[in-house]
Amino acid sequence: MTTDLQSSSLPPPQPSYIFRGHSAPLHSVGFLRRNTRLVTGDADGWIVVWKLESKRPVAVWKAHDAAILGTGDWGHNRIVTHGRDNSFKVWKFGVTDESNLSTILPAESSTEHRPKPWLLHSLPVNTLNFCSFSMCYELPASESSRNPPLQDLRQVGHGQLNGSSDAILVAVPAPDDKKIDIHQLPSEKLVYRVPKLAIDTGMTMALKLLHHSSGHLFVIAGYEGGFTAVHLLDTSQIVSSTNPESAWTLYLSQPHSQPILSLDASPDGKMYYTSSADAVIAAHKIPEIDPHTIQGSSAAAIQSDLPSARPFDQATEDHENDSSPIPVTFSKQTIAPSRISSSGLSSQIKFSKQSSPDPTPSNPPSGLSSQLAGVPRPFQPAVPKFSIPPVTTPIPAYKTKQTKHAGQQSLALRSDGRILATAGWDARIRIYSAKTLKEMAVLKWHKEGVYAVAFSHISDTPQNFKSTPKERVGDGREGDGAVMRANALRGGEVGGLSRLQQKREEEMQKKHWVAAGSKDGKVSLWEIY
Repeated sequence: MTTDLQSSSLPPPQPSYIFRGHSAPLHSVGFLRRNTRLVTGDADGWIVVWKLESKRPVAVWKAHDAAILGTGDWGHNRIVTHGRDNSFKVWKFGVTDESNLSTILPAESSTEHRPKPWLLHSLPVNTLNFCSFSMCYELPASESSRNPPLQDLRQVGHGQLNGSSDAILVAVPAPDDKKIDIHQLPSEKLVYRVPKLAIDTGMTMALKLLHHSSGHLFVIAGYEGGFTAVHLLDTSQIVSSTNPESAWTLYLSQPHSQPILSLDASPDGKMYYTSSADAVIAAHKIPEIDPHTIQGSSAAAIQSDLPSARPFDQATEDHENDSSPIPVTFSKQTIAPSRISSSGLSSQIKFSKQSSPDPTPSNPPSGLSSQLAGVPRPFQPAVPKFSIPPVTTPIPAYKTKQTKHAGQQSLALRSDGRILATAGWDARIRIYSAKTLKEMAVLKWHKEGVYAVAFSHISDTPQNFKSTPKERVGDGREGDGAVMRANALRGGEVGGLSRLQQKREEEMQKKHWVAAGSKDGKVSLWEIY
């Protein structure tokens, strides 16, 4: 007896919820406060913060006089916005501030006055090229390590100009739009500048600022000409009239024929990905710097495992199991590595060994000095004195994928580094494997182009999502869960509705969300694997 097996296709995925309330195209979406809030920004400059547990707005205000380019959070009590009105703003926005703000959505009324949060900082920046900012900020010294892991927005930064461990670094296009400026807040000072490349790359279109596991500060950039580059900043000295630009290009590639629209880096700092107005998605390996060789000396080891050109279908399925990096080891004298790439890219890296006084004092310390001598110093990134000739020859990307879908405007990598999502002009959200660049899912609901996409943060340890009695934030304010419990105790309600609401909120934090903002003014929320 034979049985005919009929193949049945699964029904198309449907969004878990649709947020409606914007009357202009959405240009920015993002998750805040450990996935308890969703922030959206539109082409008219409006910001709406939604509570994910109730799917309702908790704050609405007009942050800019032009389109929103990007948003982010600075701790639990500040939110940053970047607008096309040539301004970057930091707003005071804690849990208790929400009650003072309006919840009237932009689509409901455009003339009614809405109070704004307290404006803490406002930086004039260049926004003529539609490039959004990128930022990283310092963790408290007690949470820093000798070799901190790379993270997206919670990094160990360098250079505490104001003596605060809460200072952030913000990368934006410079007035010369082929250069990149890095500012520090709250000092509002320009601290670093990345010069333009020796070849014509066009203006800067996408940025990623991150601290590598070696402790060095990297700026990843995408350009109008389809180029992408990894720059190493010289953090030994800030920008000045005598030191106007200090950065070295470690990697240069041109995987795209059209302007790069978006890029994102993996959490481990080994890979980054680019999307463009063309139909190509490219994966790139970030050059590695050996911290054990650099730290405490003037020598360095730069490992660059950049492969020669090869078609995608011949590339290995797992970049983690790829051939080992080509080590380039340096002594403490002037060195000339022969090749750092199998494609023929050569580089001369020179190190100057500087004399330093004997760290052992002639007389033993006494009194307070003897007590302070045993206090460990906070982590400081190792910054050797070296110079790298400009890289002028692009090399092939590690992997490229011809998706046949032009105009993937936004690209985001999930916090576990396993999958990435793109938002396309064809009104589709596509999910790809970060390992193979294979398309895994297509999310279709919007009728017009999708301009922004974001993942919620996920963790393998559920306890990371549980509310703690008091969050360690900049001004000592309590987190959402703590405020909820405090209100319940003040009202004499220990269980019941309050406990159910808290449990529902914690469940929402654990889900693997994808949010997408569209030209139609709507935001779709999807739950995926």
